[in-house]
Amino acid sequence: MFSLPRRPEKKEGIRIKQERIVSRAFDKSFLEEIARDPDCKEIYNCIQCGVCTGACPLSAYVRKLSPRKIIALTREGNKEALTEALETLEKCLLCGQCQTFCPAGIKIKEILLKLRELGFKLGKVPEGLMAVNEITCDVFNAYMEPHANRKNWIKSSSLEKFASKNKAKIGYFAGCTASYKGPEICQADAKILTELNEDWTLLDEEWCCGAPFFYIGNTEKAREFANHNVEEIEKKGVDVVIAHCPTCWYILKFKYPKLLHTDLRFKVMHITEYIIDQLNNGKIEISEKLSGRVTYHDPCDLARYSDLGMTDLPREIIARITENFVEIPLHGKDSQCCGAGGSFDSVDTKLRQQHSTRRLKQAEDTEAEILITTCAGCKFFLSGEAKKEKSKLVFKDLTELVYSSMHGNDVNV
Repeated sequence: MFSLPRRPEKKEGIRIKQERIVSRAFDKSFLEEIARDPDCKEIYNCIQCGVCTGACPLSAYVRKLSPRKIIALTREGNKEALTEALETLEKCLLCGQCQTFCPAGIKIKEILLKLRELGFKLGKVPEGLMAVNEITCDVFNAYMEPHANRKNWIKSSSLEKFASKNKAKIGYFAGCTASYKGPEICQADAKILTELNEDWTLLDEEWCCGAPFFYIGNTEKAREFANHNVEEIEKKGVDVVIAHCPTCWYILKFKYPKLLHTDLRFKVMHITEYIIDQLNNGKIEISEKLSGRVTYHDPCDLARYSDLGMTDLPREIIARITENFVEIPLHGKDSQCCGAGGSFDSVDTKLRQQHSTRRLKQAEDTEAEILITTCAGCKFFLSGEAKKEKSKLVFKDLTELVYSSMHGNDVNV
């Protein structure tokens, strides 16, 4: 762990003077960087109202976790304040709920990510996140899975035929979590694309989108992974990239252009955008609606883009394929994280489990039979807690249910 050098005794007057000069130069540099960043410069609009801290899902568990405090310490700007800000930031999901509730419209998550960059430069990164950094660098995913197994979800020859095409109009970005922890999700997506006779393919060498590196603050490695994935996408000549993972969608669509200082030559869509288009143009026909009660958990990286309709689209699809939908508490743009945002499971597994269980209980309170989500990570972590708690909830991804509704509503299709 990084620690600041001890302040010298007063008798070492020369050393005190030198330290303060270095400190001022360092502080000024970071604050100037914050001020130059269009996503962070609004930090000076903060009125310290505390709404962000009240919105933080982990502040109830971790008393010192306070976005308001982090903002205040960052604006103070000296080394001691920034160090305390970084220590406070360790127990953060980076879910963005604080930003959603901010009455001043400050992009708090972007400021927190900028602080993580500072922490990485100083060597002050939580031990668990540093492990994730090393693993992702080595095997191109954060789950320590062999890279050679990334496409193991392609079990049928009909899917392999599409997945191995050299050129196509649509590139399917499977993402790490679905590829390794939720293969049934990739299969549902691929089957829908195939049955609709889409010209689609996979990347020859898909790497992690780079999200863990943003959480860690390793910007250069994030850029390396972004360059690789963009090159792989362009090699396929695709017009559109469809991502299922909300975080992959967010990183590709919003972070890659900023990171690479260029516009992308292809469009980035989330799978729900694609499905609603196909429902509206009649290419997807629903054979039978699901009659049981269902609820929906909004993944963070879709929930925070409600202004783009990313909370409405899943509900439009759910309305087409189900008959008994009920909202979970804290939904839409106000949705709470599943507990695993920002690679938090690697930082504090016990606290992650505690929060995941709280979200599970909120879903159970709806008396739904099925919890739907559009994120492989949310499904993986919430269903894991459900098994421990012996919950009767069934967990399904939205595309799994869409595909089953196309085939007589057998949820096991």
